Amino acid sequence: MDYHAQFRRAAIEQGIPEDAVSRFADHLRFAIWTSTRGSGEVVGQLGGLPRLPVGAGWPSAAADEDEPLPFIASFDCAALPSVAGLALPADGSLLFFLEHEYACECDSIDDEQPYARVVYVPAGTDTAAVTDLPPGHDSWALCFEGPFLRPEHELFATVCPELPRWLEEPDSEDDLRFESDVVRQVVSELTHVGELRALVGRLWPATSQHADLYLGGYSMELGRGDNPESHLAAASIRASQPDLPSSERYRAEQEETQRLMREWLPLAQFGTRDEVYYGRFLIRNDDLAAGRFDQALSFTMFTE
Repeated sequence: MDYHAQFRRAAIEQGIPEDAVSRFADHLRFAIWTSTRGSGEVVGQLGGLPRLPVGAGWPSAAADEDEPLPFIASFDCAALPSVAGLALPADGSLLFFLEHEYACECDSIDDEQPYARVVYVPAGTDTAAVTDLPPGHDSWALCFEGPFLRPEHELFATVCPELPRWLEEPDSEDDLRFESDVVRQVVSELTHVGELRALVGRLWPATSQHADLYLGGYSMELGRGDNPESHLAAASIRASQPDLPSSERYRAEQEETQRLMREWLPLAQFGTRDEVYYGRFLIRNDDLAAGRFDQALSFTMFTE
C-alpha cells in the first residue's frame, strides 16, 4: 500500500492546498513496528537460534570466533510490509546481532562496530537452522545480565506513521526555542500543520502497544535526548572543523544533524534483555537500496 498517496489524497479531499500537503508529507515517515503480541502473518523471529547459510559461522566480535555475538532477531523480508522510503530487500532474510554492553562502553563510533552485525541472506541461499549455541558463547564472562540466548518468539508487523519530534506538537514559537535555525526555518514554511497532524491521527489512530523492534521511521531520542545522527554530526564537525568556537560548533552540529537525518535512517531499533540498554542500527538510504548492510552502523545507548 502507498501510505503517502493515501495521506495526500485524504488531505487534498479535505481542502488543504496541495503545496502545503507536500511540504508536510516530506517529513512524514512510515515505520514497521514488529511485536511478539500480534496476529496475522509471521514476519520474523525474536531471540532463539538463528537460521544461517550452510557453512557460515556464527557472527563474532572482531572476527574472533571465541566471542560470538548474541542473536537479536531475524526477518523474512518477503513477509514484511512494503513502505516507501524504507528500501528493504524484497526477499531474503535479515539478521541482527549485538553485544550491547561491550558496544555501549566503547569510546568511539568505530570502536563499537565489532560488537554489532547486520547479516543479509539472499533468497535461494542454502541455510540451516542452528541447533546448538556457538562455541565460546560463555566467553563474555557473564559481563551482562541474563543468558546468552534470548527466549524465542514470533514477530508480527504493523505499519505506523512517524513525525520528527519537532513536528509532533509545535504549536508555538516557545515550543521550538531549543531547536536549530534549520528546524525553525522548516517549520516557518509549513502551513495547515494542525489539520494535517490531526489527519494523520485519524487515518492511523495511535496505538498504546509498544513494539519489540522498529524498522525505519525516525531515530528515538533516548537517555539525554541524543539520537545517533547527533553523534555522527558531532564527530563530523570535530574532524572537519576542529578549531570552531563552541558557539558556532553548536549551530554547525545542529545543521549537520538535520542533514544526516535526511541521508540516514534507522534500520532497526530495539530493547535488549537489559532494560537500561537500547540497540540501534543506522544505514544510509543509498546503502540500504544497494543492499550494502555491511555499511550499517551500531549506536547502542545506555538510557539512564
